Formats: sequence, C-alpha cells, structure tokens
Amino acid sequence: MCAMKLCAEADTFRHEEKDFNYAIRMAKELGFEYIEPEVMTGRCLLNVYGYCNITSLEDDPMEMRKAIEAAGLKVPCLSAHSNLLDTVYGVDYLKKAIRFAYILGAPIVNTAEGPKPGWMSDDDAFRIMKYNLDELLKMCANYDITLTIEPHGVYTTNADGLLKIMSLSDSPYLAINFDTGNVEVAGNSAVETLKAVIQHVRHVHVKDIVRTQTADHETGVTAGGAIGDGDVDIKGCLDVLAEAGYDGCLSIECSGVEALKKSVEYLKPLIEERSGT
Repeated sequence: MCAMKLCAEADTFRHEEKDFNYAIRMAKELGFEYIEPEVMTGRCLLNVYGYCNITSLEDDPMEMRKAIEAAGLKVPCLSAHSNLLDTVYGVDYLKKAIRFAYILGAPIVNTAEGPKPGWMSDDDAFRIMKYNLDELLKMCANYDITLTIEPHGVYTTNADGLLKIMSLSDSPYLAINFDTGNVEVAGNSAVETLKAVIQHVRHVHVKDIVRTQTADHETGVTAGGAIGDGDVDIKGCLDVLAEAGYDGCLSIECSGVEALKKSVEYLKPLIEERSGT
C-alpha cells in the first residue's frame, strides 16, 4: 500500500509575514516531518527584514540545512519558480537552485513555465522550453536532482500541455509537481488531469480553492484555503495517487497556520484510509 506523507509548503507561512525560521518552528510544532522551502534570486526589503519566508539563493544553503535538521525536519523539494519561457534569467536562476538543493539535501527542484508573453507563438514557446530544459537537465543529471514542472501557466494547467512538456526530453530527471488547485483555477478537473499525467508525478502540492474567488487568476494562486473547504475533489485526487502507488509528499499550500492545522486534520484520516493503516 502507498504511504503518502504530509509536508508544510512555505507559501502557507507567507501570510504570517515572518522569516523561514518561523516556518521551521511551526512545522515542527504541528508535527510535520517535511518542509518545502522557497528560494529567489537577489533580495528584497521583506526578505532582508524577516517579513518573508522566501530565502535568497545568495544565502548559505548549509545554514538552512542546519536549521531544518536541528528541528528534525527533512526537505523533499525546493521551490524555485523560475521562468522556462525566458531566455535571459530562467536557466541561470534554476542552475543556482539546483546547486542550492544539492547542498540542502533536497532531491527535487520545482519550477514552472512562467507567464507567456503575448508576442510568443506556441511553437516558439516549446522550442524555448526544450532549449532551456536540455541545458538544465544535463546539470540535474550531474547533481542527481529531479526537475519538476508545476501547473502554473497556460501550458501546464492542462494535461495536453503537461504531457507535451514531458515529451521534450527523455531524461529521467524531468517530472511533474502536480498542483491540485491551479489546475482547477484554470477551469480543468484536478482528478482527470492527474489521471492523465500520473506516471510523471514525483511531488504534489495539495491546494483547495473556491472557484468564484479565483476567477481572475486564470493559471493559479500561491495558496488556497484550508484543504477540504473548497471546490477541489481532494479525495478523488488522493484516490488516483493511491491507485498509482504514489508514496511521496503531499505538500500543503494554504493561507496561514490555522488553515494548516485544519488541513492536517482533514488529510490525515484520508491518507490513513488509503494506506491501510
């Protein structure tokens, strides 16, 4: 039987306006075994003064690793949302993230295709993504890091687009980080989309959304409400994962600590039912 594991995703704590050490502390207090950090290039005022839990790639990853390990936590994935459709900074950003993840001990780096410029044709978009992926996946092989693509744009929030991106390379280091909420925000079924791409899924963001509240976002939101309170068929998604034998993390993306507590209460019995415990 599968044994899916719960993980606290950093976006959950962004609304608390505190640094990543706060996220570590809360994840430990709530009994998590896993935490998923987020990184960015450069710095901003919020990051420097501790009002944001996103860590700069210019920081020392060993310091983050020591803090996480001291709390008894593990990192299954590093979120580094670059832009695979960009020819300037997209690849450089992710190369830094791959090195960071290697030192951190994270086996996965997560990203997305990014916003598509209005002037870019579909053919151009996939040529650019293939070029960028070819470069990145060589590095992933050297570091034994999997690069996962998250539904967060016009090509990734539907099954056809995700599968086409997967077909751009035969590298075993290219996979999918499925996001239950972003697919629904784009107007597609999370369950049916997951069924179509399940063989490529290596990591999962569990997100619940209310469609009437996300209508203006089109390709995703950074965090939803408490899991179980929205319109996403979370149970159906868990069924698909369980049937496929998925034993990775379910990284919870919601808005704040109270929503996280409620999400854990909702998900734990569902996971136990599907793992036979």
